[in-house]
Order: sequence, then structure tokens, then C-alpha cells
Amino acid sequence: LARGRLLGQMQQDEEALQELRIATSLAPSYEEVWNLRFDLLSRQSGSKAEGEREAVRREAAKRFPKSRWWREPQAWDETEWTVFVGASREDLDNGLPDWSHQFVELTRESTDEPRYGLRIGRDVRNDKADVTLGLNAEFEWSSAWFGGIDLGVAGDPDFQPEIAFSGHVGRPLGDGWVADLRYRRRDYPTAAVDSVVGTIEKYYGDFRFAYSPGLSMLDGSSSFMNHVMTVNWYYNEDANLGITMSTGKEAEAIGIGQVLETDVQGLVLSGRQPLSERFGVQWWFGFHEQGDFYRRRFLGLAISFRI
Repeated sequence: LARGRLLGQMQQDEEALQELRIATSLAPSYEEVWNLRFDLLSRQSGSKAEGEREAVRREAAKRFPKSRWWREPQAWDETEWTVFVGASREDLDNGLPDWSHQFVELTRESTDEPRYGLRIGRDVRNDKADVTLGLNAEFEWSSAWFGGIDLGVAGDPDFQPEIAFSGHVGRPLGDGWVADLRYRRRDYPTAAVDSVVGTIEKYYGDFRFAYSPGLSMLDGSSSFMNHVMTVNWYYNEDANLGITMSTGKEAEAIGIGQVLETDVQGLVLSGRQPLSERFGVQWWFGFHEQGDFYRRRFLGLAISFRI
């Protein structure tokens, strides 16, 4: 790496690249070597250099999926504003009335800066409606660490948390592996739920595999666990299909003033498809079984627009 860096500073790029090719074969999980090799190839011309640069980019996407240095620059502005508008409908059994959800979200994303989001949502259950306001931010401190925070508030809610907070931190582990740890707290008018969720991800080719075990406590009582498994297929740069399966125990608001620990299991199919350079569509449908209380079938759709 040191020899490659020095040769690059001396503008002897081909000699530097040869050193870095050897270095990446000897230490394939050493991100700095890949980064420098990518930078040197970026200032080369010709189809050979372009082909090697693309090969390095694809390999880096597998090994360091949370990093940004290998990503292609945006075709238009470096700062990207995106508006999401979506809605979902949930059909409940046991003679219970249907639920619905609508939301609007504005996100700001810029190269080498945190990603910020503002969200307003409206949930309707049992002829009662709760409106929530959410703020979130995602950070990258270096190529090795990332994290984020999320805060949601609701004024005089009937079934949503008055305050919901979560924060997470993670890092790539090399060779397509990523680890993440999240803490979440939800304060309802009648109860509080604390949760810790760990996630281990593996990026392999066009696929992402993730497993998330979660440990929760309802009002400081005995703990209980749930498990979430996800598989995503990225069949295009901005398009994907996913399936998520969940099982275990959760503490959820099952009605007005009722927060209980129940057995749950669920299945969700989801996807994203760009319609043009600025428009995209996201969809999801599936079912969720909340113990013996009800079984929900749901369908949702969201449209995104880059400003």
C-alpha cells in the first residue's frame, strides 16, 4: 500500500496499480487498498482502465456495502431531496374494523454529509386517528462506522407511542459482512417497551441476507425475544425484491390503552422499482398474526420523487 501510494504521488500510475493489484490479492479485506486502486483507475483513460475500475467497483460493493467511495456520482446535483408519499390498508379478522395508514416523508441526502428525514404519518384504528411526527438522521463517521437516530412524537395518542426513540451503530466486517446494533424505546400512555436488536448482514452477488434477533422488555418485566429474517434481490441498481419473515414474542398496542406481550409471526413481500430518473414506486404486502387477538393482511404503496 505504501509503495502504491508513493508511486501514485510520483504519477507513475501503472507501477502503482501493479503494487495495489498484488496488495488486494494478499489482503482482500483491506479497504484502503481497494480505495486507492479505485482512485488511481479513475484518473486513467481507455477501455482497459475503465473495465478494471468497474470490476473494482463491483468487488467493493460486495465487500464494503456501506461505504460511499466506490459509488457512482449522481448524474445531477450532489444534494438530493426526495419526497415519499404512501398509504397502506390492513384487513383484520375476528370481526375487527380495518386499519389504514398514510404518510409523507421528505429526505435530504448529500455526498459526504448525513442523511436527514422528516416524516408525518396518520394511522386510523377502530375509528380513532393518531398523527405522528418523525425526525431521523443517518451518519457515516468513516469507512468503518455508520449509525443513526430516529425520534417520533404523537400528541394525545390513542394507540401510538407518545414518544418513540431508536438509535443504532454498525460497521462493515469485510467480505460482504455487516453488523449493526439498535436500541429502541417506545413510551405509550399506559406502558413502556425497551428493545435491543442486533443485525448481521451478508451481501453476496446481487443478494442480501440478514438475520435480526431482538430482545424486549415491557415495563421492565421479564424479557422476551423475536426473530426477523430477510432476503433481498437487487436485480437492478435501483430496483429490488425482498421477503421478510418474523416470529417470536412482541409487545404491541393491540387496542386503545392496551399494550400486551403476544406471540407473533408474519411474512412480508416488498419491492422497489424506478419509473424514471426521478420517479420510483415501492410496494409491500403480507400478513401479521398477533397472538389470538387478530390476524392482519395488509397492502401498501408509495411513490418517490427526487426534487
